[in-house]
Amino acid sequence: MHKLLNTLKTKKFSLIASLPENTYQMARLAWEAGADAIKVHINVFHRASQNTFGTLGEIKETFEKIITDSPVPVGVVAGEDPQLVEGIIDEIVAMGFDFVSLYGHFMPASLIMRRDITAFFAINSDYSYEEIRHISQSFFGDILELSVIAPEKYGERLTARDLVKYNYIATCAHIPTVVPTQKLIYPSDVQVLYRTGVNAVMVGAVCYGKDPEKMERVIKGFRREIDKL
Repeated sequence: MHKLLNTLKTKKFSLIASLPENTYQMARLAWEAGADAIKVHINVFHRASQNTFGTLGEIKETFEKIITDSPVPVGVVAGEDPQLVEGIIDEIVAMGFDFVSLYGHFMPASLIMRRDITAFFAINSDYSYEEIRHISQSFFGDILELSVIAPEKYGERLTARDLVKYNYIATCAHIPTVVPTQKLIYPSDVQVLYRTGVNAVMVGAVCYGKDPEKMERVIKGFRREIDKL
């Protein structure tokens, strides 16, 4: 319980792998390549991978095997409907997921005060800086995901202005912050990401698509650069 949260609080910089498909093969490749945590998805259309993820029931056996075998914490993006999420959160906890990842506007109020799973609170480009600052200094989430890139900018190269945004939020935040690869981020960017003050990078489909071999290469590349810090 709360393994990822503890990792983010104790390690210099961490690496999370967001899987573009819910397969055991990809999960195993991710942890063997050096990911500190793994994130899977249900009940969502994932814009970056252009993949639609089905229900928990459809993939439960695969998730149980991943959680059982994984040496690193596993979390789940649980959907885009607060009532649906609320209805399955007990099952998610019982399965052994370490964290549940949700945009704040999809996170049911009842999740906030639960202590049996880490709340990974994601913000998007619609959140104002005032709202982000308040969230980052409050009790509403345990970890803050900085998904602040506008959808029309997905896949473009990371810019200095993006880094300024990450730095501003990380400087304000009282909880660990994670940058997802909405923009094209290379392993060589690890040093400057670390300088912004964020606690982790979460690599995903923008960096490696759905190709397992490329995913493995990319994760290993990020691992090498993080280990140099």
